[in-house]
Parts: sequence; structure tokens; C-alpha cells
Amino acid sequence: MEIEEELTSLLLALDREKIICIVEHLTDVIGVQQKSDLLFVEAEDLKPFLTPIQICKLLLAFKGDGNRPENLNDTITLEPCPAASAETSSHPPHPSSSTSTTMYNHYSSSWVSHLQIPWERFPLRLSHAITRGDRAHPEDRRSMVKIVVEAMQVHCRNPKRASCEEVAKIIVNRYPQTFADLTEKGERLGCGHYSLLRSIKSRVEHVNRDNTTHRLRQTKRTRNEEDCSPNSNATSPKKVRCLVDSYGCINWQPVELPEGETPASLEEKKHILLTIFNSEGPGAVERPDVDDFMCLTYISQRQLINSCPSLSVAEIQEQWPFLFTRKGLSNHFYKLTGIDISERLSQALITKGRRIINYFSSQKLKWNLGIRTLIQQIESEGVLTNNKVGTAAILLMMKYYKEDEDSLFVLADETSTRMSLEAESNLPITPRLIMLGKKSFMK
Repeated sequence: MEIEEELTSLLLALDREKIICIVEHLTDVIGVQQKSDLLFVEAEDLKPFLTPIQICKLLLAFKGDGNRPENLNDTITLEPCPAASAETSSHPPHPSSSTSTTMYNHYSSSWVSHLQIPWERFPLRLSHAITRGDRAHPEDRRSMVKIVVEAMQVHCRNPKRASCEEVAKIIVNRYPQTFADLTEKGERLGCGHYSLLRSIKSRVEHVNRDNTTHRLRQTKRTRNEEDCSPNSNATSPKKVRCLVDSYGCINWQPVELPEGETPASLEEKKHILLTIFNSEGPGAVERPDVDDFMCLTYISQRQLINSCPSLSVAEIQEQWPFLFTRKGLSNHFYKLTGIDISERLSQALITKGRRIINYFSSQKLKWNLGIRTLIQQIESEGVLTNNKVGTAAILLMMKYYKEDEDSLFVLADETSTRMSLEAESNLPITPRLIMLGKKSFMK
């Protein structure tokens, strides 16, 4: 790929994995399709990956071939980084006038440069707000987003985020007092167009929710890698795991086998685990030997999960049933990410749960009778234990979103055991939390 070769020649100090990350970001998010498109890359597009000095050097190389340094690791004299901005008029014309058509000349996508914002179609109240420099009413803002997305879809049925951002810039740069992200004191927040970008992109995704013919996601391809299928030819698309799949992982795919183990010995341990599960069931996960074997065969589990093409969950469960128990999944996740998911979830339920309870309690009169009754019940408990904090927060959220408690909780007799509950035939087929007692909040 010429883009990867260009970046490799300019950023000799970077390793190949980071180069691939930058290339994927430029092609999938920014919309760079060929080497000449690099001329229009901005500093903001590279911030997550490079230092400010590296960005300036890279942009300098993109902007002028004559001034391009032979190696970006050399010392060069830098000019200020170019920043894309659209001209704004100090006295904009009334948006409902026939001449109020905006043309954006800064390149992002070929169609964006020819996009005409239909200012004349905006709601009358919004047109008056623009003229006076007032903030847009939320209802008018939503209507404006719908109109703008309709105009965008004339050129592109499913615009990428980068294109949506350029359109948001057009609108905000022309009428910042009406559409920009501002503080109460009138100071611009961040780039100023983030909230409008989110609204436009959300609208694009909404109108395309059932449209499978215009989806932009394509199979990831990497160079110098063969297709997973041994019978595939050179013209078939490659289906391989890309770097982003392993983000957040510290042990994505081990390479070295455990000490003293061979592929044959690991396969034998896998069959032993299957035999134990088939004879004793998921409760055998507590056996020490099962725990040891699951730890030793982690590399085999990852090979199966990372296999290409991907297997279904049912196929993985068939080969590694202990992986689908609470202990097996928690231990696997800890080796994969270094995070104890059970402890992290418990901490989140306590800290975030208390925040949710405090929020609802601080605005009692605002809520309906069901929420107020639940708040009174929670307050009557006094100081909540950590176990009840998470339950109370979940119940409050369910009341707020008008969800039935039966959709998540199943009440059972206090004397019930796990075996007696599993033997009942009236349990729902979808997952539930079984609470022992007459009420879901108080045991």
C-alpha cells in the first residue's frame, strides 16, 4: 500500500505496528484513499498517534514536495502547523435568502467540497436565532440536523465520520454563536463542533440502520499475510485479525508453550477437561486439577478464539465448556487483560451505584410515584450495605426506564436451593437474577 510505504519512509523511528495503526486510522476514519490525499491531512487527525513535533514534520512533508526533508528524524526548520479553517463573515446574510448557499472549498471528501447547506429550509425560528446570534432551540437544532443529513445523503448515502465532521465545521464556523459548543460565559469548548458532529453522525446511523447495501465496513486486509483458507486464491479478500482486535489486552495470543508442555500434551489435557465436564457438569470447575489444566491450556483457548474465520460461541463452548462458567471466564479474562472482572464490577456497582442513588434522592419531587416509593424504601433501610447498593441502583434505573422487575429479577422462597431452582420448569429461558425473599430489594 502506497500510504504505508510513504509513512514508513517519513517515520523511520516508528515500529511497523504503529505505522499500521496510523494507516488504518487515516483510511478508515479520515478517508484517505491514495497518496495524494495525504496533502489534506490535518494535525488534529494525527494527535492520538504522534508527538506534536512529529506531526509538524509530517505535515510539512505532505504540504510541499520541494521542502520535503529526506528523513524526518533530521533537524529542520519548522513553520507553524497548518490549520484548516473556514472563512466566516462578520455579517452573515439571512439564512432564508436565496443567495445563502455555503460552499466549502477545503477538501475532505470529493462530495463535501460540493455540498450545499440548505439554509433556506431551516425552521423560521432557527433562521431568526441565526440572524440575532442567539442559541438554537433544541427542537430547531434537531430539525436542522435532519435537513443537513438529507442534503448529505444526496451525495453519499452513508457518510463517514470524517465527512460529518467537515460538515459540522462548516455550520459552526459560519454561525458559531448559534451552533458552537460554548460555556455559560461564551467561551468555546474544545473544537466547538463536537456536539453537532455527534448529532449528525447519530442521525446518519439512524437513517441507515436497516440499510445493509450502503454500509462502509469492509474486511480488514494486511500485507504479507496469507488468507486463513488454504484453498483461497490471490483475488479473494483476506480475512485476518487486525491490530485493533487486541486493544486493551496484555496476553492476546501467547507464542511460547507452557514449560514442559507440547501441543500433544495440551490436546490431551483438553480431552481430560471435556471428559470431566461431561461426567460432573459445570460444578467441577472448582476442582484444583481443572483450574490447573485451564491455566495451562490458555494458549490453546486463545488460538481457537482468535482463529480465522471466527467460530460461533456455540462451537467454542463445545470445545471449551469450562470457559463458560463464571470462574473459567473470569480467570480467562484476567490472563487476557490483567483485570479481575468480578472485583472491577463489584467496585463499579458500589461507586456508581451510590452516585445513582444520590442523584435520584436529591430530586425526589421530580420523579413519578413509583420512583418516589422506591426511594422511600431505600431510605428506610438506613445505611445500605455494599450488596444492596448495586441492587438499589439497578432497580431505580429500571423504574426510570419503565422496565418490569420481572424482566431481570426472579423472586424465590428463602428456603430454595440452587438445585431446587434449576429443577423447576417454569424458569424463564433468558438470563435472570434470582433473589431469595418476598421483595427484590429487601432479602
